[in-house]
Amino acid sequence: MIICEIGLNHMGDVKYANEYIDKIIKSESDGVLFHIREESFYKKHPELLLLDEFYIKAIKKLHKHNLKFGITLADPNKVKFFRKLEVDFYKIFSRDILYEELIKKIILTKKKVFVSTGISDYKEIKKFVKMIKNKKNQITLIHTYLGKDISKVNLKAIPRLKEKFQMNVGYGNHAENYLVIYLSLVFQPSDIIFYVKGSKYKHHIDDLHAVQLDNLQNFIKNLKVLPDAIGNISKIKLKI
Repeated sequence: MIICEIGLNHMGDVKYANEYIDKIIKSESDGVLFHIREESFYKKHPELLLLDEFYIKAIKKLHKHNLKFGITLADPNKVKFFRKLEVDFYKIFSRDILYEELIKKIILTKKKVFVSTGISDYKEIKKFVKMIKNKKNQITLIHTYLGKDISKVNLKAIPRLKEKFQMNVGYGNHAENYLVIYLSLVFQPSDIIFYVKGSKYKHHIDDLHAVQLDNLQNFIKNLKVLPDAIGNISKIKLKI
């Protein structure tokens, strides 16, 4: 799947959040991803909270246009609500990779789960894999690097993670030069997740590594076409 991650870039603005949805629907992406942080976060930043009513309407609209709806959760108490909505997939923040209560509740939904490995080494990922036991087929690891140094994005970790843990591995972009997303295609990630941003606000929560909504349609068109260039190991003589 190609997933547009709105995250908190809606800035708590319902009208703006709906603008994202409308433009993503036109982009031929496969899904949309919102974030819901822990309760303590919204006590400090109440302006970033979207009410449950918004998500009820948003999922209906996206499903009407055959797009999948996903939610990144940090609050185990919100799993029940989104389970009733029958969201299509969940994502776990990288800092919560060993948050057992949250992960077990999400796994019980039987939906696809993406797990960010942005701050984890192989040792910690191994602990996570041991924790989920026989649920590997339900879970996709997301390789990402949360820093700004492009030399540390380390896309070669994608095939290594596949080999080491025998799981699907996607790519989640945090590189400021988001053309890295095109480069990731060479390593054949199972899914690609990247942030998007509009132009209503000068600064967004996830800003520098986000793709502009106005460029989204063309960007996704390239993501769908470029894998055709990877080909296979054969070398065929051409008649000229």
